[in-house]
Amino acid sequence: MKRNYRYDKLLLVIGCWLLVCCNAPTQQKSATDNKSFTYYCPMHPEVEQNQPGTCDKCGGMTLVLKDAEGLLDAAILPVSSNVISKIHIVNPVYKKLPVEISSLGYLDYDNNSKADISSRYTGRIEKLYIKYNFQKIKKGEPVFEVYSPDLITAEENLLFLLKTSTEEKALINAARQKLILLQLTAEQIKEVETSGKVKNSITVYSKFDGHVHEAKTEMDGNTMNTYTQTPLLSIREGMYVERGMILFNVLSTQDLVAMLKIKSADIGKVYKSQNVSFYINSDSSDTMTGKIDFIEPVFNSNSKSMMVRVNLNNQTHNHKVGSLVNAKIISDSLETLWVPITAVVDLGKNKIVWKWSDGHFKATKIETGIKVNNWVEIADGLTEADQIASEAHYLSDSEGFIKLNDVDNE
Repeated sequence: MKRNYRYDKLLLVIGCWLLVCCNAPTQQKSATDNKSFTYYCPMHPEVEQNQPGTCDKCGGMTLVLKDAEGLLDAAILPVSSNVISKIHIVNPVYKKLPVEISSLGYLDYDNNSKADISSRYTGRIEKLYIKYNFQKIKKGEPVFEVYSPDLITAEENLLFLLKTSTEEKALINAARQKLILLQLTAEQIKEVETSGKVKNSITVYSKFDGHVHEAKTEMDGNTMNTYTQTPLLSIREGMYVERGMILFNVLSTQDLVAMLKIKSADIGKVYKSQNVSFYINSDSSDTMTGKIDFIEPVFNSNSKSMMVRVNLNNQTHNHKVGSLVNAKIISDSLETLWVPITAVVDLGKNKIVWKWSDGHFKATKIETGIKVNNWVEIADGLTEADQIASEAHYLSDSEGFIKLNDVDNE
């Protein structure tokens, strides 16, 4: 059979045409892949290759994939505002947290337990039983003996009436009443009547239990009453006193008050009868509880603070006046947006977080509120949909703290 060469030539042409058509998409795809998957050095962008490897100029830096999303542009942005990193990402959380206000203060005497020892007549101190400040005294113990012309005159009037006018009961009772007003006890008046002799000096007894302090009241910025801290007394035997003059204060340490300083930012969160937990002198193992009893209506403009008072029963604790107090005031729960405290970088005037955007972290300025445990309130700058770095300090270098203008103000 004779071979048809023209037919064979036609089949060969058709086969070549089909082969070219089938290979064209493959070559186009290969060219596209080579263009999309290019690896480069972040330190030397001119070093490129189409497969993973290391940079010869850097001495071994791993090459980074360069794709159509523009990672090269993100890598060469200023490090003070943009960072490429693999770090745990979290979302801001909208929830309710109990607010605790931290406060420092000190222990002071309770003014309600303070009592005064005064002279009810003009005279001279003959004998002083109180030798120093902070001396303990009990009810019924002698405080001082005083000589008073007014007292002697009143005693002589009573003795004269008892001798000459025994029938004048009203006058005799009036004379006795005057001695009672001059602070004489019934036993002392009976002693004068029995002996028939005038007592030149009379003993003044304490009506209270506590510690004796010389009556010196000063004003300062922290407390209304500051008692002298020296054990020495300025009152001496032989000194003259006036009627109504307060010589000593008797203060009990069984009931004390914790004076707490409230910062100006927290004043609006504090109210009377609020629960307080506190401990004394950094001893957190002995935590006590109480309630705010009084809020001073005076704002201290020098320290931008205000004082509140919490009553303390000191009968079993034996705490000392002037001890430091660490307190937490439990306020109402606050429902708002919170982020972990580790996600916020404090730059002084500004506070930022590192927000994930377009394949890299971007420094974003935020407004914060109060701190509760390990959470920070977000007042402005973030939403629940945002993603931020959970450990912000890992992404912040020294240059980032200087170039504040690079911080995004969205």
